[in-house]
Amino acid sequence: MTVFWSLATVMVVVALLFVLPPLLRKRELPAVSRDELNTEVIKAQLAELDADLAAGKLDQNQYATARTDLEQELLYDLNTTGPARHEPRSGRWATLLIIPLLPLCAVLLYQQLGSEELIDRLQQVQSFQSQTVEQQSASIEEMIARLSARLQQQPDDLEGWTMLARTYNILERYREAETAYENVLRLGGESAGLLTDYADAMAMANGGTFTSKSGALLTRALELDPNNVKGLWLAGHWKNQSGMYAEAIDYWQQAASLLPDDGQDKPVITRQIQQAQQQLGIAVDSEQQATTSPAAVSPDKSASSVTLHVQVSLDPALTAKTSPGDTVFIFARAAQGPRMPLAIVRKQVKDLPVSVVLDDTMAMAPGMMLSGFEEVLVGARISKSGNAMAQSGDLQGSKSPVRPADSANLDIVIDSVVQ
Repeated sequence: MTVFWSLATVMVVVALLFVLPPLLRKRELPAVSRDELNTEVIKAQLAELDADLAAGKLDQNQYATARTDLEQELLYDLNTTGPARHEPRSGRWATLLIIPLLPLCAVLLYQQLGSEELIDRLQQVQSFQSQTVEQQSASIEEMIARLSARLQQQPDDLEGWTMLARTYNILERYREAETAYENVLRLGGESAGLLTDYADAMAMANGGTFTSKSGALLTRALELDPNNVKGLWLAGHWKNQSGMYAEAIDYWQQAASLLPDDGQDKPVITRQIQQAQQQLGIAVDSEQQATTSPAAVSPDKSASSVTLHVQVSLDPALTAKTSPGDTVFIFARAAQGPRMPLAIVRKQVKDLPVSVVLDDTMAMAPGMMLSGFEEVLVGARISKSGNAMAQSGDLQGSKSPVRPADSANLDIVIDSVVQ
């Protein structure tokens, strides 16, 4: 508290330095004659009358009448008492009052509105804010631990497994999400939404690559709900990765028909359809191309408006920690918000250094695309396990924040070890 009162004293002294000098300075104002002032005013008005007469605004009779009135007014206002003089003023009495009152009022006001522990409380607030994120993370982990323990005792709790699977999915713990979803299916929790989420988690755990199992899940989901947009979108990616472009186009066209024309997702999926058509050697309809060109779509919704060219290399000092067949994930995700990758490419260490393109056409879910976020994190990670989730011992490098709208070329160096 010594520091606080020292600062308060300094502030009061500074305030007095601004207030007291003007009050202590004697101010003697010059004498002002009321008669002279009145005379000058009447002279100005007479000059205006002369100007109005010359300009023809007044005739001779009007001029004579107005002039007579002004002369009478001047005679009435003349003061024979002489000049009115302001006596010298001094602020000494005000100074004697202000010197004790200013600090006294400050102390009284502080006691009413402040607190002697204000600095300590501010430090406590800062400490609380820094601990909030950790506490939230810890509370989530505690909830997961309790739920997992309960499911060990009650393995047939469908609702519990569903909650655990979705929680793992949100936290990007895709391997654990897979296990939870497997239990959901074991207990008969088969719905289009759950099957689609299961396939999504399975693909993400595999670095964005779909397998026959995840494809089968999507097929079953679309049998249950043919209009599941996420299922259609992911099924298109599955077929596209397999080189089955005609089927990919079919799935994406179905999804596009269910999306609003003025939405953010429509231009992206249309662009994906066009790229698949080009793979098949199909000429893109010029009218369709025009509707998705950068000129026709606003910058924040254009699929071609955001393209990141990423050059990835490995720090030579870490070469000994890798093998040629180790998996390399190159990805972009939101700097703030959902951690699901907005775009991801899978390579191997033997490919490094490598250049890849990340853009909106890699979006694996509606609304999750590069152009939908102002700032993203762009990174590269070497995973010996092949798991898309970072694990201790993985090698990584990243840049953040990156503004997709302003960035085109990025260099990422894998130069650190995940602890």
